[in-house]
Amino acid sequence: MAYDLNQVTTAYDALTAKVKADLDEQFNLGRLKGSDYANVYSQLMSECLRLSFSAPINDTQVELYKRQTKGFDDNIKIKLFDSQMSSWGMMFSSGMLTDKPSIVTNDEVSSLYSNLKSELGM
Repeated sequence: MAYDLNQVTTAYDALTAKVKADLDEQFNLGRLKGSDYANVYSQLMSECLRLSFSAPINDTQVELYKRQTKGFDDNIKIKLFDSQMSSWGMMFSSGMLTDKPSIVTNDEVSSLYSNLKSELGM
C-alpha cells in the first residue's frame, strides 16, 4: 500500500503533540518518574507511529462511505424518475389516461431528466 507521507506526518505530529503534553503533565504532577516515564514514552510513541500510518486509510474509508451514501441518494432519484415514467407509460398505454400528463406535454420531463443527469455528473 502506498502511503501519503504528508498525511502520515500530519497525523503523527498531532498525536505526538497530544501524547507529549499529557506525559509532561503526568510527569509534572509526579505520577510518572524516571524509568516509568521512559517506558511509557517509548510505548506511546510506537503506538503513535502505528496509528499515523492508519490515518490515511481511515480518511479513505470515510470518503468511500460518503460516496456510498451519495450513491444511495442518487439511486433513489433514478428509481423515482424511472418509476414515475413507467407509471405514466402504463396508464397511458392502458387507456387510463386519454391525454398525456402536463409534465410530459410542457416538456418538464426533459428538464427533470437534465437536472438528474447533471446531479449525477453524467
